[in-house]
Amino acid sequence: MSGIALVYPYRYKHARETMLFHPLGLAQLTALLRKDGLDTSVKDLTFRDSDEVLAELASERPRVVGIYVMLTMIEYARTLASEIRRLVPGVLLVCGGPMPTLRPQQFLSEFDLVFRGEAAQSFPRFCRDYVNAAKPLDVLEHCDRYPGIAVRNPEDGLILHTPSQPSTEVQLNRLPIPDRSDYDHARYQEFWQEREGCSPAGIMTTYGCPYDCEFCSRPIYGTLFRRRNMDSIMEEIRDIRSLGYDGLWIADDCFTLDLGHVRAFCHRLIREELSMSWTCLSRTQEIPLKDIELMKRSGCRKVFFGLESGSNEVLKLMNKHTTVEEAERTLHLFAHCGIETAGFFMIGYPGETCESIETTLAWALRLPLNELSFTIPFPLPGTRLFQRVHGVQADADWQYENENRMIYESDFGNDYLQGRIEETYTKFAERHRQDTL
Repeated sequence: MSGIALVYPYRYKHARETMLFHPLGLAQLTALLRKDGLDTSVKDLTFRDSDEVLAELASERPRVVGIYVMLTMIEYARTLASEIRRLVPGVLLVCGGPMPTLRPQQFLSEFDLVFRGEAAQSFPRFCRDYVNAAKPLDVLEHCDRYPGIAVRNPEDGLILHTPSQPSTEVQLNRLPIPDRSDYDHARYQEFWQEREGCSPAGIMTTYGCPYDCEFCSRPIYGTLFRRRNMDSIMEEIRDIRSLGYDGLWIADDCFTLDLGHVRAFCHRLIREELSMSWTCLSRTQEIPLKDIELMKRSGCRKVFFGLESGSNEVLKLMNKHTTVEEAERTLHLFAHCGIETAGFFMIGYPGETCESIETTLAWALRLPLNELSFTIPFPLPGTRLFQRVHGVQADADWQYENENRMIYESDFGNDYLQGRIEETYTKFAERHRQDTL
């Protein structure tokens, strides 16, 4: 048997506004595992047939298979795990990512171990110990040595787990840059060129978000805000450029939380003449005009904002710590500087009314947005939203991105919410067609 196989079980389904990026988390783990001298293969199913990948795994016979799981991948990941166990006898199956972190019990039927939260410190160390151990079972019997592990006790069936342990800023800055050598970059770049006329790759420059929005779980990086060293960030950007990408999707929870970090990033991009367009996520906090202009000069093309609602009362329910008026001022500043804006909205929130929903829909159409996206609230374990709603379908699984359906007892019907969302998308598209005439 060989060493470690990492699997990304995403299947491209051509959903509305899909954003395709090779998985940063697996690329980071790959770099760490190979740094430790472990034979590591990566299986990205985004553009591949699952039977072909399963045949490769059966041939390679890895000792450990790790599968990354997000919301749209749950059932497919569990099915893959069952197939891999059948084809590779004796394999140790582990999983990690947002959904195993939030619902470890949902995965411990098909998987031997779940890694919860950040795995950059614990997973490579576990794999090194397991692969190199004379008696691998001894490693499994002492899982409490590894932060963030969840495992089912064979004696009583109870789930045992160790607390997850976020990386410190010092530890983060000791990490090698992600190893992107295993992905079909031509296909990713072709997707983006056809859609946007550019080809961005994902990167993270900060981790964690200290805000406490009621609906947000932050299962991996949590509330501890940490910054990466700018030299390491620039090294990673040069690596991304060498692979043929000409843009960046900055996947930080909120890139603009620390404006000093934003300024340093922009100045380095300009000074090193890296010529990369970039997009990011931001809150609607007040950002000085001079900083927005600097973002534009350094290549910022679009900023995504979590606007959520056009009602200040609903924003208070969500614990957003922002207002409609603040959002309008920020959006107009970005539009004035020639940076595109995109807005995320949420309707059907517990405690709001049909009137506030209609206010949000009308507000979204009035804002200077180039793109918008609507969702229906999804109560995730660990959030205050999850605690205060009733009748949650605990094992709900999204089959594709941006799927909108109610999974708890609500005063609003799916037909009404889905219908109004589609009508608003249609009006928004028509408005943009008229603007380009």
